[in-house]
Amino acid sequence: MPMTELNFEVMDEEVKDYARKQTYIFKQKFNAIFEKIRPDIKPYVYQKKVKSVELTRTAQCFVTVENGNNNLIVNGKEIYSTSGIIVWIKPEKEGDRIALFETSGSDEGILRVFSKDKQIYTEKGFVHDIIYFYDRFYLIREKRDENISSTSGSSNGVYLEEKYLFGKNIASGMGLSGESYGDEIIIHAGNNISTELYIGEIGNPTTWKLFKKYKSQVKILDYENEILYTLRFEGNGILTVGEKEYPLDEPAEDAVRVKEGFLVVHMRDAKSIPVLYSSDCKKIKEFPFTTYKGLIAMASDNKRANLVMGDFGTTFNIYSYSEGQIEQIEKNEVSKFNASEDWVNVNGKNVHYFFLQANRETRNTLVYGYGGFNISLLPSYNNLFAYLLNNGVNVVICNLPGGGEYGEEWHKLGMRENKINVYESFQAVIKKLKKEGKRVICYGVSNGGLLSSYTLTQIPEYIEGAVIGNPVIDLMRFHRLLAGQYWVSEYGNPDDENDAIFLKKYSSYEQLKPGKYPPSLTYSRMSDDRVHPAHALKFYDKLISYGNEAYLMIGEGGHLGSGLEDTVDETAFIASFIEYVFSKNSNM
Repeated sequence: MPMTELNFEVMDEEVKDYARKQTYIFKQKFNAIFEKIRPDIKPYVYQKKVKSVELTRTAQCFVTVENGNNNLIVNGKEIYSTSGIIVWIKPEKEGDRIALFETSGSDEGILRVFSKDKQIYTEKGFVHDIIYFYDRFYLIREKRDENISSTSGSSNGVYLEEKYLFGKNIASGMGLSGESYGDEIIIHAGNNISTELYIGEIGNPTTWKLFKKYKSQVKILDYENEILYTLRFEGNGILTVGEKEYPLDEPAEDAVRVKEGFLVVHMRDAKSIPVLYSSDCKKIKEFPFTTYKGLIAMASDNKRANLVMGDFGTTFNIYSYSEGQIEQIEKNEVSKFNASEDWVNVNGKNVHYFFLQANRETRNTLVYGYGGFNISLLPSYNNLFAYLLNNGVNVVICNLPGGGEYGEEWHKLGMRENKINVYESFQAVIKKLKKEGKRVICYGVSNGGLLSSYTLTQIPEYIEGAVIGNPVIDLMRFHRLLAGQYWVSEYGNPDDENDAIFLKKYSSYEQLKPGKYPPSLTYSRMSDDRVHPAHALKFYDKLISYGNEAYLMIGEGGHLGSGLEDTVDETAFIASFIEYVFSKNSNM
C-alpha cells in the first residue's frame, strides 16, 4: 500500500477526514473489547485528584479533579468549577486576587482573574503567567503560529493590557514568567538548559535590565531585602542565598523557603524525600515515607508549606509542614500494589526502574518511559496503569537518562547527541525483562512517544507491540511546527548541519524502514497545539504503507488532555489494544 500524498502538516479538511476515517477503522475493530472494559476503567479515571497547590499568608489554594470537573478551592471553599482543565493558578501574595488558566486540553485557553470570589477579568489566548502590581497586572502572552522558525526571536512577551512591553531581545525557545516583590519585579526567561533573570522597578519596564545569566534551569524561591534565593539545577542542585552557594548532596526535585530555612524535596532513586535545611543550608532533619512517594506539587508562604505527593495506588496525599513537622491531612487511596525496584547496567551506568506486580501472576508487561527535558518519573497514580495492574498486566516505569532523577548530569546524558543513551537504556530494560520471560509492550507519551516509536523501529523482535502517544517523531521537522522552537535546546537544531547528522539517526520517522513490525497504536488529538498531530499521522501512514498492522486514534482535546468522558474513552481504547496484543498467541 503506497504512502498517501497528503500534507499532514497543514491539517486541512482532507487531512482531518483521513484521520477520522483511520480512527473509525480502529474503533470498529476494537469496539467489542472496548464495550466490555470501559465500565471497569471509568472509576479509575473519575477518582478524586489534586493537581496543584499554592500558599500565601492569606490563601491556601488547591486545584482538584472530581466528578468530571476541575475545581479551584481557596481556603476550603470552591471558587470556580469547570468541565475543562485548569492548567495553572496564581494567587496574589499580598492581596485577594487569584488567576487561573483553563483549557479544553490545548495550550490555548482562557485566563480568568477573581477578586473576593468574583470574576473580574477574562481573556482568551496563550497566556502563561500573570504578574500583579498595585491594582493592575501584567500578562505574559505567547503568539504561536502553525509554522515557526527556530531562528526568530521569542514569541513570548510581557504586556500591560494590549501594550507589548518586554521580550523582543529574548532568544527563540525561551519561556517567560515573572513575579513582583514589593516595588520590584523579576522576569525569568529560560529553557531546559539556561536562564536569564531581569530585575527592575515594577511600574517602569524601561528599568528591567539583565541581572544574571545561568547555564542551567533556575527556580526563584524568594527575593527579599535585595537578597535573591534560588534553587539552581546544576549537579544535584544548588541552593543560593545572595552570592552564597550551597551545593546539595542528593538530587533536588523542588524546594521552598520556610521559617527554619528551606524545605527541599530530594530524589533518592526516583523516590521523593522531604528534607529540612537551616537558612545556611545545614541539614536539620529528613521526613522519610514508609512507601514510595513522588512529588506532585509544593508551595509555601515562606513559613509554612503544603506538599502534594502521589504513589502508584494513591491519587494524592496532602501534607502540611509547619514548625519542623510534616503532617498528612488528606489522601485518596485507590489500590495497593506490590512495587519493587531494580536496575540494569548500561555502558557502566545503572538505570533504575520500578516493577509493579499485577494482581495475578503474568508474563504480560507494559514498559513505560520518557527520558527527556529534565522531567523525573516519580511514583504517581496513572488511570491506565491502575486498571492494568488490577487486570493482569505488570507495569514497569523506567528512570532513563534525559530525566532529572539523578541531577543535571543525568539530564545531559540524554540530550542532543547523547539521546542514544535514552534509547539504549530503555532497550536494555526491555531485553532484561524478555530474558526473564516477560511479554512486552512499550509505551511512551509526547517525548516518550519518540522513545516508543524509535524502540519499535529498532528492536521489533523484543516487543509484542507499541503504544505511541501524542508523539514527537519527525526530528527533521519538529522545530517548524507549533511549539517545536522550545525543544531545540533539548534535541538539537535540524537547520544546523552538524546537529542534523545525529538528529537523523534518532528520528523515528527517518529510521522507519520497509519491514515487518509488531502491532502498534499511535494516537494524538485533533486540537493538540503543542505537538503537531502530523507526527503521529506521518508515522502511521508510513507503517501501513509497508504492510504492517498499525492503528491510529485521533481524539478530541489537546496535548494536555480532554474532558473526563473523552479520557475514559481514550484510556479504554488504549487498554483494548493492549489486551488484544497480549491475547495474540498467548501462553501465559
